[in-house]
Amino acid sequence: MGRIADALKRAEQERRQKLGGAAASAPWDWSAPSVRAPSEITAPTADPAEALESESTSKTPLTEPAPLVEGLSESLVPFYERSSLVTEQYRSLRTRLLSQNPNYEHRVIAITSAVPKEGKSVTTLNLGCILAEIRRLKVLVVDGDFRRSSLAHMLNQPTGPGLAEVLAGDATYEQVLRSTPIPNLMFMPAGSTKGRSAPELLTAASAIPAFKRMQNEFHYTIVDTPPATTVTDVGIIGQMCSGVVMIVRLHRTHEAAAKRAVRLLQVNNIPVLGCLLVGRDAPGSRYSYGYQYGYGYRSNYYRYSDYFKAESSESEST
Repeated sequence: MGRIADALKRAEQERRQKLGGAAASAPWDWSAPSVRAPSEITAPTADPAEALESESTSKTPLTEPAPLVEGLSESLVPFYERSSLVTEQYRSLRTRLLSQNPNYEHRVIAITSAVPKEGKSVTTLNLGCILAEIRRLKVLVVDGDFRRSSLAHMLNQPTGPGLAEVLAGDATYEQVLRSTPIPNLMFMPAGSTKGRSAPELLTAASAIPAFKRMQNEFHYTIVDTPPATTVTDVGIIGQMCSGVVMIVRLHRTHEAAAKRAVRLLQVNNIPVLGCLLVGRDAPGSRYSYGYQYGYGYRSNYYRYSDYFKAESSESEST
Protein backbone atom coordinates (compact mmCIF):
# COMPACT_ATOMS: atom_id res chain seq x y z
CA MET A 1 0.00 0.00 0.00
CA GLY A 2 3.03 2.25 -0.18
CA ARG A 3 1.86 3.79 -3.45
CA ILE A 4 -1.38 4.90 -1.83
CA ALA A 5 0.47 6.62 0.98
CA ASP A 6 2.81 8.32 -1.47
CA ALA A 7 -0.08 9.53 -3.60
CA LEU A 8 -1.92 10.91 -0.61
CA LYS A 9 1.20 12.65 0.66
CA ARG A 10 1.67 14.31 -2.72
CA ALA A 11 -1.97 15.40 -2.77
CA GLU A 12 -1.65 16.80 0.75
CA GLN A 13 1.53 18.67 -0.12
CA GLU A 14 -0.16 20.22 -3.16
CA ARG A 15 -3.11 21.28 -1.02
CA ARG A 16 -0.88 22.85 1.63
CA GLN A 17 1.12 24.68 -1.02
CA LYS A 18 -2.09 26.22 -2.32
CA LEU A 19 -3.04 27.35 1.17
CA GLY A 20 0.43 28.78 1.73
CA GLY A 21 2.21 29.25 5.07
CA ALA A 22 4.61 27.08 6.97
CA ALA A 23 2.37 24.01 6.63
CA ALA A 24 3.14 23.72 2.92
CA SER A 25 6.15 21.49 3.44
CA ALA A 26 4.56 19.01 5.86
CA PRO A 27 3.02 15.89 4.27
CA TRP A 28 0.17 13.96 5.85
CA ASP A 29 1.72 11.39 8.17
CA TRP A 30 -0.26 8.15 8.05
CA SER A 31 1.82 6.59 10.81
CA ALA A 32 -0.34 8.20 13.50
CA PRO A 33 -3.89 9.53 13.84
CA SER A 34 -4.18 12.95 12.24
CA VAL A 35 -7.00 15.36 12.93
CA ARG A 36 -6.97 18.93 11.72
CA ALA A 37 -9.05 21.79 12.98
CA PRO A 38 -11.63 23.26 10.58
CA SER A 39 -9.43 26.35 10.11
CA GLU A 40 -6.69 24.13 8.72
CA ILE A 41 -8.78 22.18 6.23
CA THR A 42 -11.20 24.75 4.86
CA ALA A 43 -10.50 26.81 1.77
CA PRO A 44 -9.77 30.56 1.76
CA THR A 45 -12.57 32.90 2.78
CA ALA A 46 -13.61 33.45 -0.84
CA ASP A 47 -14.54 29.79 -1.16
CA PRO A 48 -18.30 29.13 -0.71
CA ALA A 49 -17.41 25.94 1.18
CA GLU A 50 -16.24 28.00 4.13
CA ALA A 51 -19.55 29.80 4.38
CA LEU A 52 -21.44 26.52 4.50
CA GLU A 53 -19.03 25.01 7.02
CA SER A 54 -19.47 27.99 9.32
CA GLU A 55 -23.21 27.38 9.41
CA SER A 56 -22.73 24.10 11.24
CA THR A 57 -19.82 23.79 13.63
CA SER A 58 -19.50 27.45 14.66
CA LYS A 59 -23.13 27.78 15.79
CA THR A 60 -23.58 24.36 17.35
CA PRO A 61 -21.13 23.63 20.19
CA LEU A 62 -19.56 20.18 20.33
CA THR A 63 -21.03 18.13 23.13
CA GLU A 64 -20.40 14.97 25.07
CA PRO A 65 -21.38 11.70 23.35
CA ALA A 66 -25.10 11.63 22.67
CA PRO A 67 -27.25 8.92 24.28
CA LEU A 68 -27.97 5.92 22.11
CA VAL A 69 -31.16 6.07 20.07
CA GLU A 70 -33.03 2.77 19.99
CA GLY A 71 -32.51 1.08 16.63
CA LEU A 72 -30.10 3.71 15.31
CA SER A 73 -26.74 2.11 14.54
CA GLU A 74 -23.77 3.08 16.69
CA SER A 75 -21.80 3.31 13.44
CA LEU A 76 -23.25 6.82 12.95
CA VAL A 77 -20.33 8.46 14.68
CA PRO A 78 -21.07 12.07 13.58
CA PHE A 79 -24.48 11.71 15.24
CA TYR A 80 -23.26 10.15 18.49
CA GLU A 81 -19.78 11.67 18.88
CA ARG A 82 -19.60 15.07 17.21
CA SER A 83 -16.14 15.85 18.61
CA SER A 84 -14.46 12.50 17.85
CA LEU A 85 -11.45 11.96 15.58
CA VAL A 86 -13.58 10.08 13.08
CA THR A 87 -16.14 12.90 12.90
CA GLU A 88 -13.39 15.43 12.23
CA GLN A 89 -12.09 13.35 9.36
CA TYR A 90 -15.58 13.20 7.89
CA ARG A 91 -15.73 16.97 8.15
CA SER A 92 -12.49 17.08 6.20
CA LEU A 93 -14.10 14.97 3.46
CA ARG A 94 -17.15 17.22 3.53
CA THR A 95 -14.96 20.27 3.04
CA ARG A 96 -13.34 18.67 0.00
CA LEU A 97 -16.72 17.88 -1.55
CA LEU A 98 -18.03 21.38 -0.87
CA SER A 99 -14.88 22.93 -2.32
CA GLN A 100 -15.40 20.93 -5.51
CA ASN A 101 -18.84 22.50 -5.82
CA PRO A 102 -18.29 26.29 -5.71
CA ASN A 103 -21.52 27.05 -7.57
CA TYR A 104 -23.74 25.20 -5.08
CA GLU A 105 -24.97 22.78 -7.72
CA HIS A 106 -27.12 19.90 -6.52
CA ARG A 107 -25.06 16.71 -6.56
CA VAL A 108 -25.82 12.98 -6.64
CA ILE A 109 -22.77 11.02 -5.44
CA ALA A 110 -22.41 7.24 -5.60
CA ILE A 111 -20.31 5.37 -3.02
CA THR A 112 -18.60 2.19 -4.16
CA SER A 113 -15.56 0.00 -3.54
CA ALA A 114 -13.57 -2.63 -5.40
CA VAL A 115 -14.87 -5.59 -3.38
CA PRO A 116 -17.52 -6.28 -0.71
CA LYS A 117 -17.35 -5.49 3.01
CA GLU A 118 -15.11 -2.44 2.80
CA GLY A 119 -17.33 0.04 4.67
CA LYS A 120 -19.49 1.48 1.87
CA SER A 121 -22.74 1.49 3.81
CA VAL A 122 -21.23 2.96 6.96
CA THR A 123 -19.49 5.61 4.88
CA THR A 124 -22.69 6.45 3.01
CA LEU A 125 -24.62 7.06 6.23
CA ASN A 126 -21.84 8.96 7.95
CA LEU A 127 -21.25 11.19 4.93
CA GLY A 128 -24.96 11.90 4.72
CA CYS A 129 -25.02 12.66 8.44
CA ILE A 130 -22.07 15.07 8.29
CA LEU A 131 -23.52 16.89 5.26
CA ALA A 132 -26.88 17.22 7.03
CA GLU A 133 -25.05 18.89 9.90
CA ILE A 134 -25.10 22.05 7.74
CA ARG A 135 -28.54 23.51 8.32
CA ARG A 136 -28.98 24.92 4.82
CA LEU A 137 -28.45 21.58 3.09
CA LYS A 138 -31.19 19.07 2.35
CA VAL A 139 -29.57 15.63 2.17
CA LEU A 140 -30.88 12.28 0.95
CA VAL A 141 -29.28 8.87 1.52
CA VAL A 142 -30.34 6.14 -0.92
CA ASP A 143 -29.72 2.41 -0.63
CA GLY A 144 -28.91 1.42 -4.19
CA ASP A 145 -27.62 -2.06 -3.33
CA PHE A 146 -30.57 -4.31 -4.16
CA ARG A 147 -28.63 -7.49 -3.39
CA ARG A 148 -27.27 -6.61 0.05
CA SER A 149 -29.26 -3.70 1.37
CA SER A 150 -28.30 -2.74 4.93
CA LEU A 151 -29.05 0.95 5.43
CA ALA A 152 -32.66 0.41 6.52
CA HIS A 153 -31.49 -1.83 9.34
CA MET A 154 -28.86 0.70 10.45
CA LEU A 155 -31.49 3.45 10.53
CA ASN A 156 -34.21 1.25 12.08
CA GLN A 157 -36.44 1.80 9.04
CA PRO A 158 -38.74 -0.55 7.10
CA THR A 159 -36.93 -2.26 4.23
CA GLY A 160 -39.63 -1.40 1.71
CA PRO A 161 -41.15 -0.12 -0.38
CA GLY A 162 -38.08 1.61 -1.77
CA LEU A 163 -36.12 2.52 -4.87
CA ALA A 164 -36.80 -0.83 -6.55
CA GLU A 165 -40.56 -0.29 -6.31
CA VAL A 166 -40.25 3.25 -7.70
CA LEU A 167 -38.26 2.01 -10.70
CA ALA A 168 -40.74 -0.84 -11.25
CA GLY A 169 -43.74 1.48 -11.03
CA ASP A 170 -45.10 -0.28 -7.93
CA ALA A 171 -44.73 2.77 -5.64
CA THR A 172 -44.50 6.51 -5.99
CA TYR A 173 -41.49 8.61 -5.15
CA GLU A 174 -43.32 10.21 -2.21
CA GLN A 175 -44.27 6.83 -0.74
CA VAL A 176 -40.68 5.67 -0.30
CA LEU A 177 -39.09 8.78 1.20
CA ARG A 178 -38.49 8.45 4.96
CA SER A 179 -37.48 10.94 7.61
CA THR A 180 -34.71 10.03 10.07
CA PRO A 181 -33.74 11.11 13.61
CA ILE A 182 -31.03 13.22 11.97
CA PRO A 183 -32.22 16.75 11.07
CA ASN A 184 -32.06 17.57 7.32
CA LEU A 185 -31.45 13.90 6.43
CA MET A 186 -33.98 11.85 4.46
CA PHE A 187 -33.71 8.19 3.52
CA MET A 188 -34.83 5.96 0.64
CA PRO A 189 -34.47 2.18 1.19
CA ALA A 190 -33.55 -0.28 -1.55
CA GLY A 191 -36.87 -2.12 -1.48
CA SER A 192 -37.48 -5.47 -3.16
CA THR A 193 -36.77 -6.34 -6.78
CA LYS A 194 -39.47 -9.09 -6.67
CA GLY A 195 -37.56 -11.32 -9.06
CA ARG A 196 -36.46 -8.59 -11.45
CA SER A 197 -32.75 -8.11 -12.07
CA ALA A 198 -31.02 -4.98 -10.81
CA PRO A 199 -29.83 -3.94 -14.31
CA GLU A 200 -33.38 -4.34 -15.61
CA LEU A 201 -34.72 -1.95 -12.97
CA LEU A 202 -31.86 0.54 -13.27
CA THR A 203 -32.27 0.80 -17.04
CA ALA A 204 -36.05 1.21 -16.90
CA ALA A 205 -37.55 4.39 -18.34
CA SER A 206 -38.41 5.55 -14.81
CA ALA A 207 -34.78 5.48 -13.57
CA ILE A 208 -33.46 8.74 -15.02
CA PRO A 209 -36.51 10.79 -13.94
CA ALA A 210 -36.25 9.33 -10.42
CA PHE A 211 -32.59 10.25 -10.05
CA LYS A 212 -33.23 13.64 -11.64
CA ARG A 213 -35.91 14.33 -9.05
CA MET A 214 -33.52 13.41 -6.25
CA GLN A 215 -31.02 15.87 -7.66
CA ASN A 216 -33.61 18.62 -8.02
CA GLU A 217 -35.07 18.26 -4.52
CA PHE A 218 -31.89 17.69 -2.48
CA HIS A 219 -28.59 19.53 -2.32
CA TYR A 220 -26.72 16.25 -1.90
CA THR A 221 -27.91 12.72 -2.58
CA ILE A 222 -25.56 9.94 -1.44
CA VAL A 223 -26.18 6.54 -3.04
CA ASP A 224 -24.81 3.28 -1.61
CA THR A 225 -23.97 0.91 -4.48
CA PRO A 226 -22.53 -2.62 -4.86
CA PRO A 227 -18.77 -3.08 -5.43
CA ALA A 228 -17.64 -1.98 -8.87
CA THR A 229 -15.80 -5.19 -9.80
CA THR A 230 -18.54 -7.64 -8.84
CA VAL A 231 -21.69 -6.46 -10.62
CA THR A 232 -22.57 -3.85 -13.23
CA ASP A 233 -24.92 -1.79 -11.05
CA VAL A 234 -22.56 1.07 -10.23
CA GLY A 235 -21.74 1.44 -13.93
CA ILE A 236 -25.42 2.13 -14.56
CA ILE A 237 -26.10 4.18 -11.44
CA GLY A 238 -22.94 6.22 -11.99
CA GLN A 239 -24.29 7.42 -15.34
CA MET A 240 -27.09 9.17 -13.41
CA CYS A 241 -24.77 10.66 -10.78
CA SER A 242 -22.38 13.59 -10.57
CA GLY A 243 -19.54 11.20 -9.75
CA VAL A 244 -18.33 8.31 -7.63
CA VAL A 245 -16.26 8.11 -4.44
CA MET A 246 -14.19 4.92 -4.04
CA ILE A 247 -13.82 3.32 -0.60
CA VAL A 248 -10.42 1.74 0.10
CA ARG A 249 -9.44 -0.19 3.21
CA LEU A 250 -5.79 0.14 4.18
CA HIS A 251 -3.67 -3.01 4.40
CA ARG A 252 -6.40 -5.23 2.90
CA THR A 253 -7.23 -4.19 -0.65
CA HIS A 254 -5.11 -5.44 -3.50
CA GLU A 255 -4.01 -2.66 -5.77
CA ALA A 256 -4.95 -4.66 -8.88
CA ALA A 257 -8.60 -4.93 -7.77
CA ALA A 258 -8.85 -1.22 -7.07
CA LYS A 259 -7.26 -0.29 -10.38
CA ARG A 260 -9.66 -2.59 -12.14
CA ALA A 261 -12.60 -0.91 -10.39
CA VAL A 262 -11.40 2.53 -11.45
CA ARG A 263 -10.88 1.37 -15.03
CA LEU A 264 -14.41 -0.01 -15.15
CA LEU A 265 -15.77 3.35 -14.01
CA GLN A 266 -13.64 5.24 -16.50
CA VAL A 267 -14.73 2.98 -19.37
CA ASN A 268 -18.30 4.03 -18.57
CA ASN A 269 -17.22 7.71 -18.50
CA ILE A 270 -18.09 8.03 -14.81
CA PRO A 271 -16.08 10.71 -12.94
CA VAL A 272 -14.14 9.35 -9.97
CA LEU A 273 -14.28 12.22 -7.48
CA GLY A 274 -11.67 10.70 -5.18
CA CYS A 275 -10.96 7.85 -2.81
CA LEU A 276 -11.67 7.51 0.88
CA LEU A 277 -9.21 5.47 2.91
CA VAL A 278 -10.58 3.54 5.87
CA GLY A 279 -9.15 0.94 8.19
CA ARG A 280 -7.23 2.47 11.10
CA ASP A 281 -8.60 2.07 14.60
CA ALA A 282 -9.31 5.39 16.26
CA PRO A 283 -8.14 5.33 19.91
CA GLY A 284 -10.54 6.64 22.51
CA SER A 285 -13.73 6.00 20.54
CA ARG A 286 -16.54 4.16 22.27
CA TYR A 287 -17.30 2.43 18.97
CA SER A 288 -15.38 -0.71 18.15
CA TYR A 289 -15.28 -0.17 14.41
CA GLY A 290 -13.43 3.19 14.52
CA TYR A 291 -11.70 4.43 11.37
CA GLN A 292 -9.22 7.05 10.30
CA TYR A 293 -10.14 8.81 7.09
CA GLY A 294 -8.27 10.69 4.43
CA TYR A 295 -9.31 12.02 1.06
CA GLY A 296 -7.13 11.82 -2.03
CA TYR A 297 -7.25 11.86 -5.80
CA ARG A 298 -5.28 8.76 -6.72
CA SER A 299 -6.60 5.33 -7.56
CA ASN A 300 -4.88 2.27 -6.06
CA TYR A 301 -6.49 -0.63 -4.09
CA TYR A 302 -8.32 -3.85 -2.64
CA ARG A 303 -8.57 -7.61 -2.44
CA TYR A 304 -10.97 -9.18 -4.95
CA SER A 305 -13.56 -11.75 -3.89
CA ASP A 306 -16.64 -13.04 -5.64
CA TYR A 307 -19.76 -11.09 -4.61
CA PHE A 308 -22.22 -13.90 -5.09
CA LYS A 309 -19.95 -16.54 -3.52
CA ALA A 310 -19.61 -14.41 -0.38
CA GLU A 311 -23.37 -13.91 -0.31
CA SER A 312 -23.95 -17.64 -0.66
CA SER A 313 -21.48 -18.42 2.15
CA GLU A 314 -23.27 -16.06 4.49
CA SER A 315 -26.63 -17.73 3.74
CA GLU A 316 -25.20 -21.17 4.46
CA SER A 317 -23.73 -20.06 7.78
CA THR A 318 -27.12 -18.78 8.94
